[in-house]
Amino acid sequence: MSSLRHVAPWLMALLGGMALVCLLILLNDRQFKRVKLWHWQDFSVHLADSVLFFLPWASVVTVGVYLIKPELFLQWPLQKPMVWLLTLLIYPLISVIPQEIIFRTYFFHRYKKILPSKNWRWTVSTFVFGLAHAVYGNWVAVVLSWCGGALFGYRYIRTQSTPVVVIEHALWGSFIFTVGLGSYLVISPS
Repeated sequence: MSSLRHVAPWLMALLGGMALVCLLILLNDRQFKRVKLWHWQDFSVHLADSVLFFLPWASVVTVGVYLIKPELFLQWPLQKPMVWLLTLLIYPLISVIPQEIIFRTYFFHRYKKILPSKNWRWTVSTFVFGLAHAVYGNWVAVVLSWCGGALFGYRYIRTQSTPVVVIEHALWGSFIFTVGLGSYLVISPS
């Protein structure tokens, strides 16, 4: 874990740099449909689907954290309210948007030729997304990210919209940091 602490200060910069490279590759690819980066078609329908999925599953996770890891339950809002609020504000910008550009928008376009099946792209994207979170040095981060990656990949296939997936990812991520599982998704400096 101590070697991961050396990576921590650079992690968001590396993520942002990778996202920028992926975005530049996409923008220079004439076959890429740029509308995927900003289109909001049927947004209210997709938002309703996201909320209808979120509410019962977030309730299950909330009860699970409360029963299984009560020491983590609402840890950040109660013990570190400023860190929690700052996380809710900057997390979507410096983490969610870059991840969605890399793991959904770029991945699903770039690997279409070698993985022509949307289901295969969804499966591989989900696996790689979870594996990328191994940098946090715990299996919980990987499993949470596999679950999230499966959901966000599914939503991207249905919507072909980066913004829709960014909003759903930000919703789930903010919830995870609120309910008490956020400590699994950070590299502690000490």
